[in-house]
Amino acid sequence: MPPLMLASPIRLTNMSKNIGHHRGLVIAGTHSSAGKSSVSMGLMRLLKDKGWPIKPFKVGPDYIDPGHHARACSQPSYNLDTVMCTPKYVKDLFSDIMNKGDIALVEGVMGLHDGASAKSEKGSTAEVAKLLDLPVVLVIDGKAMARSSAALVLGYMNLDPKVNLVGVIANNINSPRHAQIIKEAIEHHTSAKLLACLPTVPELRIPSRHLGLQQGIEQKQDIYQKWAKHIESHMDLKLFFKLFKLKKSPKPSAIKGEPKRWKTKARPCSFNIAVARDEAFQFIYQDTLDFLAHQGFSISFFSPINDPHLPKYMDGYYFPGGYPELHAESLSKNRSIIKDIKKAGSSGKMVIGECGGLMYLGKHITNETGKRIPMVGLFDYSTSIKARKLTLGYRKLKPAKASNKNLILHGHEFHYSTFTVNNERPEWKNIHNKTAVAVKDGFTTKNCHSFYTHIYWASNKEWLNHLMESKP
Repeated sequence: MPPLMLASPIRLTNMSKNIGHHRGLVIAGTHSSAGKSSVSMGLMRLLKDKGWPIKPFKVGPDYIDPGHHARACSQPSYNLDTVMCTPKYVKDLFSDIMNKGDIALVEGVMGLHDGASAKSEKGSTAEVAKLLDLPVVLVIDGKAMARSSAALVLGYMNLDPKVNLVGVIANNINSPRHAQIIKEAIEHHTSAKLLACLPTVPELRIPSRHLGLQQGIEQKQDIYQKWAKHIESHMDLKLFFKLFKLKKSPKPSAIKGEPKRWKTKARPCSFNIAVARDEAFQFIYQDTLDFLAHQGFSISFFSPINDPHLPKYMDGYYFPGGYPELHAESLSKNRSIIKDIKKAGSSGKMVIGECGGLMYLGKHITNETGKRIPMVGLFDYSTSIKARKLTLGYRKLKPAKASNKNLILHGHEFHYSTFTVNNERPEWKNIHNKTAVAVKDGFTTKNCHSFYTHIYWASNKEWLNHLMESKP
């Protein structure tokens, strides 16, 4: 199929509510699976290859998309979440990461107006776009749609006119004629401009599983190059740069001084922490790593699958989320590192597991075929993925027996596994939504802690202080 370039020039009047140059843009979708992730990673690679200094971001608590961003543009991607963090923290984080001359590409979460509430913008892509004063391009699924595409776009614009929605990318367009109909409908009935029409190409599809897209580390590097070429073939880039008022700085400069978001000076390195990172453990916020380094932690990485032993001379070990259920056999076979972990935990070392890490630190994981596979056994519980049951939602945890009123943990829970046996007592309770069914989480033995919740460490300073006070 030939490129679905737009048949006539797009008018550039009323392009934006803002004057001057933008620092980037938000790539939003009408809903999950509209194509915003693929468009985002394709644009990131395309602009990077053209010499633009790209900084990637992801709205919301997702861990998988940032991994794709990092592969696409060779830069760590940061989450922007106004539920786990305050709006001010999000603004300061964005400011800290963005150097003069950088261009931000911010991938949205779910649909443009979807967030933590049905009645407010809290946690939505729309809220973050307004908070950071960034224009929005809306990705729509144009399959089997003609004039109704205008109604769709108009509805997203009118729900909150303060969102600066200036462009549309139509996905799954099957012919040049289809592209022209979509263009005429949207530009006649709305003020938005159609930037591109992308045909469906099966080989560009990134496979998914129960928690979303397959991880970035599982992809061949050429998938991002293919998406970049796909977008370049069907988008008028000259128009794109004009519409979003992007300007390439000849000399991007690094920000100097202390990060704004923590309001404290960096501490000298005085603690050592080893973080699990391999095919089974990938779900960690980049901001958590930044925060630990700022607080004086020297960070090392290791693989519970491949390394025969834990790194030596560590004050703590952190097992973030991931897919231990997919690698349970390999994890279980590495008995030498399991022995090290049990020894570290029993000796009072700080050991922390979140979601996938929680599963690994338990006694067994039952996989999808029903096989019960031994794990570390630091905690007296076992989990299973055989009968999938979705648990999803933001969490605001406080100790069940409150001894420190400032000890509040903000995080997010997203998993299909469940406990089959749990003889541990939950130490924390959820206070995020008092009308919902009570959620109890967080288990402790000696200085070992496990949560189904993924904790956003950087917005929970008291949590790190609590951990270090417990350090032997």
